[in-house]
Amino acid sequence: MGRMSIRWLLSELPTLEAEGVIDGATADSLRAHYSGSVEGSGRRVALAVCAVFGALLIGGGVILLLAHNWEFLSRGARAAIAITPLVLTQVLAGWVLLRREASTGWREGSAILVALMAATAIALVDQTYHTGGDLESFLWRWALLLAPLPWLLNSTGAAILFLGALTWWAGAAMVGGEQVLLLWPLAAVGVVPHAVQLFRGGRQGLRAANLELAVAIFLCVAAALGLERGVPGLWIVIYCGLFALMIVVGTALRSDEGGMWRRPFEAVGILGSIGLWLILSFVEPWDNIGWHHLRTNEHLHGSTMWFDVLLAVGLPLAALASGAVLLDRRRDRLQILWVAAVPVAAVVWPVIAATDAAWLGALGFNVVLFVTGVGTIATGIRRERLAIVNLGMLVVALLVVVRFFDSELGFVARGIAFIGVGIGFLLANVVLSKRLRSPGEGA
Repeated sequence: MGRMSIRWLLSELPTLEAEGVIDGATADSLRAHYSGSVEGSGRRVALAVCAVFGALLIGGGVILLLAHNWEFLSRGARAAIAITPLVLTQVLAGWVLLRREASTGWREGSAILVALMAATAIALVDQTYHTGGDLESFLWRWALLLAPLPWLLNSTGAAILFLGALTWWAGAAMVGGEQVLLLWPLAAVGVVPHAVQLFRGGRQGLRAANLELAVAIFLCVAAALGLERGVPGLWIVIYCGLFALMIVVGTALRSDEGGMWRRPFEAVGILGSIGLWLILSFVEPWDNIGWHHLRTNEHLHGSTMWFDVLLAVGLPLAALASGAVLLDRRRDRLQILWVAAVPVAAVVWPVIAATDAAWLGALGFNVVLFVTGVGTIATGIRRERLAIVNLGMLVVALLVVVRFFDSELGFVARGIAFIGVGIGFLLANVVLSKRLRSPGEGA
C-alpha cells in the first residue's frame, strides 16, 4: 500500500470507529501497524536526501581545496591527489556494500561521492598530463565509469548523474558533428539493471518516481540529439509516438498513484504532447518536409539515418499497440484520447510529404487539440474529477490563446472563439458543480 493510501486510511479510522464499522481494538491495531510504516518511510527519505546533499557538499569542498593549491604541486603530487580521493571513496563504497547495504542513505551518498571523485580524477589527470583534450572526451569517459555504479550500489542518484553525463556528452558530440548512436545501448546498460532492482521492491516509492522522471526527460532530449535529420519533419511522427507511449506506460505503471508528480511518465507525456501539438497547430513546422526535401551535408551520417526511420515507425506502433492493450484491460478511454494524435500524424505526414499541403497538418492538430480538450473535460465531468476537467480546460484555453495571436484570423473570428470557449467553461463549471453537490446541500 502506498503512503498516500496509508495516510488516507489512518485519517478514516476515527470516523469508522465512531460509526461502529470497526471496534476500538481493531482501530488501534491498524493504527499501530500502519503508522510505523509511514514514519519509517519518511525517515528513510530524509536520510537519503541528507546523504545525497552531504556527498555533494563534501565532493564540492574537496574539488575547491584542490583547485586552490593546485598550481603549487608537482606532477607526482597532483597525480596522487587526483587518484587518492577516488580510491578512498571506492573503499567506502565497498564497506557500504558489506556493512550498510540495507541503508538507502549510505548507498546513495557513497555512490554520488564515487561519481564526483571519478569526474575529479579524470579532469585532474587530463590537466596534469595533457591527455583527453576536450569536453566530449571527458564526458564520454566519465559516463563509461558511471555506467555500472547505479547497479552496483543500487543508487538512483548515480543513475540520474549517469543520464545527465551521457546526455551532456551526446550534446557536445552532436555539436562537433559526431555520431551518437551509442547513446542508446549505453543508457540501457547503465539504467535498466538498476530499474529492475528498484521495481522489485515496489514501483510506488519516491526513488522509483525520481528515476522515472529522469528517464522520461532523458528520452525527450536524447530523441532529439540522436536524430540525423536527413528526412525533414520526421521528428513530428517520432515525438508524437514518444509522448503517446509515455502516457500509456505511465498509466500502466502508476495508475493507482494520487498526484501527477508521482506519475512522471504520464505527466511528461501529457505536457510534452500539449506543447508539441501547439507547435504543430501552426503551418511553419509542416513546410518543406518529407523525402522531396532530403538534406545532404558533411555532418549527416547516411549509414545511421535508418535509425530515424526505425524510431518513426517503431514508436507510433508501440504506442498504438500498448494503448490497445490498455483499453482492453482497463477500459480507460481518457488515455486513448491522448494517443489519438499518433494516427493523425501517421496519416497527415506522408500526405504533406507528397503534396506540400502544409495547411493540412496545422488543421489536423488544431482539431486534435480541440477534440482532446473537450473529450478530457467531458471525461472529468463524467468521473466527477475536477483535476481532469481543469486539464481539458487548459488544453482548450491554450488553443484559443495561440489562435488569438494568429495573424491569419480576423478580430471577429477570434472574438467569437473567445466567447464560445468562455461559455463552454461556464457551462462545464455549472454542470460539474451540480454533479459534485451532495444530496444534503441540494435540499
